[in-house]
Amino acid sequence: FVENSADAVQQAAGDEKHISIHLQYASDIDGAVRRLKNIVVADNGIGMNSDKMKYILGHIGNSEKVQMALKGEKGIGILAFSMVAEELHIASTDTDGTPSSCLVLKRPWLKIGKAEVVERCSRHTHYRRGTVVYLEDILPEVADKLTKERLKEYLGREFANDLMQGFYAMSISDNHEFEPVPPKRYRGIRAMSTVMSLGKFGSVTVDLHVLPWDMADATVSLYGRGGTRVCLLTDLEDFRALPWIDKRLEGYIRCDNLKRTADKTAVVPDQVYQAFVAELYRIEPEVREMIDRISASSLERRFEVVLGKTGRLVDRFLRYRERGLLADLPYRSRRLRKVAAAAGDKEESTPSAGRSSGRRDPAGVHSLNLRLYSPPEEKAQSRSWFDRDSGCICVNREHSEFLLSQREDARCIRYLFTIWVKESLLEEYGSDAEKLADEMVGRLSEAEPLLW
Repeated sequence: FVENSADAVQQAAGDEKHISIHLQYASDIDGAVRRLKNIVVADNGIGMNSDKMKYILGHIGNSEKVQMALKGEKGIGILAFSMVAEELHIASTDTDGTPSSCLVLKRPWLKIGKAEVVERCSRHTHYRRGTVVYLEDILPEVADKLTKERLKEYLGREFANDLMQGFYAMSISDNHEFEPVPPKRYRGIRAMSTVMSLGKFGSVTVDLHVLPWDMADATVSLYGRGGTRVCLLTDLEDFRALPWIDKRLEGYIRCDNLKRTADKTAVVPDQVYQAFVAELYRIEPEVREMIDRISASSLERRFEVVLGKTGRLVDRFLRYRERGLLADLPYRSRRLRKVAAAAGDKEESTPSAGRSSGRRDPAGVHSLNLRLYSPPEEKAQSRSWFDRDSGCICVNREHSEFLLSQREDARCIRYLFTIWVKESLLEEYGSDAEKLADEMVGRLSEAEPLLW
């Protein structure tokens, strides 16, 4: 019914187009528990007169929308009320100042093919152009699922394209003030926003965002006419490959002239669809380059932040180790660690006993010089190496362990700390592998309270 409202307002003249959804609750006999009683969907679209209502009842399954590529393509939407409510009342008028007529359907009537069109309904009459749908006596088995928050999230996702572009406003209420339904907001960096021509087949709107690293829920949605989502782009066989399946990519693509399948879950592979596929294939190299470039740039900026935190950790570790304080550090629980982090860890801000707060301890001047590098062929399997010319510890940005660690700041800090330990011990002990391994285990064990 919201899809039909979206169709109606897009066909109507005027600027202030709106759709509202009102959840009406009733209290149980004792007044203690509220239950969903009715749902009202209203719009200020093109509306209908009584003749149009009678025509609809006589032509279910043969809707004029099939040729218009609108969302309510098969004309069977009004029968869907029986999955949600006991009764359906549609009050509508196509002219301001003219009283609405009312189409009435009830679940028991469906078995005998009965329906009514009431010229002047005593319960549901309005005089402004548009349609108000009343779903009355919501079925108990679905009432608990139709909450305001769930519907708000669902509508914001399904109609995101139109809501973002301001084609109409949508609001929802549950017996309180109406709240706007916000469109789903995409994360990451907006990287591509363009309209591409399909010639005589219309156009394609592309709005893509790039995330700095993989996100399991990152998707690209395909929208059709009216701003409703048809499916995920990767649900279509032609797009089950990179870059579209890259989990660093999310956003939407809209093509109004695509024809949806009867179940509205995919699109018909006609000439429009073939032109659509060809145009998206054309931009694939640009999308791939865009993902890699933005992701790498974001990673570099984030790595600088992580590197700074790692440097402070190394500095702190050296000072604590110099004073023999590591053995006295409590192994804090995860909850207490979060509290300490939020408080800024007072151990750091309070001068240690016997240390002047105005003088930096010599043990803390050890500088951390870590940099990310793509490894030369001979070091492809190395986690890191020391470059004597620059005095820099080179971290292999392509190593699987680094790629795994960089998704989480804390894990990345611990990984970089172990790299520092490895390289500093190699500098100190050279090729004495046995002593190196022993010392490395010892230092990591000492640092465990700090690492966690």
